[in-house]
Amino acid sequence: MLNVHTIPAFKDNYLWLIHQANSLDAYVVDPGCGQSVIDYLATTELNLVGIIITHHHSDHTGGIKQLQQYFNQRLNVYGPSNERIDGLTHPLTITSSENIDIPHLGLTQVMAVPGHTLGHIAYYIEDKLFCGDTLFSGGCGRLFEGTATQMLQSLTKLANLPDQTQVFCAHEYTQSNLDFALHVTPNN
Repeated sequence: MLNVHTIPAFKDNYLWLIHQANSLDAYVVDPGCGQSVIDYLATTELNLVGIIITHHHSDHTGGIKQLQQYFNQRLNVYGPSNERIDGLTHPLTITSSENIDIPHLGLTQVMAVPGHTLGHIAYYIEDKLFCGDTLFSGGCGRLFEGTATQMLQSLTKLANLPDQTQVFCAHEYTQSNLDFALHVTPNN
C-alpha cells in the first residue's frame, strides 16, 4: 500500500513524499523547495531514495540540486526526457502511457499529459495519481506551451482512470478555481 505525506512549500505548492507501507525508502514528487523536504524528513524515519518530476517549471524542480547535494548524489531522479531538467538520472520518453518499475515503489503507469507544458507527465501508482499541474480541484493547469486540444486530450486520459483514483495535484488552487468558475458561469 502506498503511503502519501503532504509537504507544503512556497505559497501554495504541495510536495508529496511517497513510500510503500512496508518500507522506509521514499520518493518526493516535484520538490520545488529542497529545504522543505529535508526539514520534513528530519521528523520521520524515512530515507529519501529518489525524486519524481512531472515537468520542468522551477517550482517543481528547484529543489533537485539541493537534495542531490544533501544526499551525496545518490538519488534516482525520474522525469520527462524532453524537458529542460537538470539532474535527471532516469529520463523518461513517454509518448502515450507506459508501465515502468520504480525501485521501492513498484509498477508505475507513466502517462504523457501535454498541455501545461509539452513534456508534462503524470504518475499513477496503485490508485493514486500524481499529476503535477495538469489537473486541480475545480480546474486544470494553465497552457504555457501546449494547446487547448492537448490539454483536453490529457484530461480525457485522466478521466478514464478508475473511479477510486485519488488525485494529488501540485498546488492548492481550489478557491480561486471555483471563484473563476462562478464568475464565468454564474448560473451553473
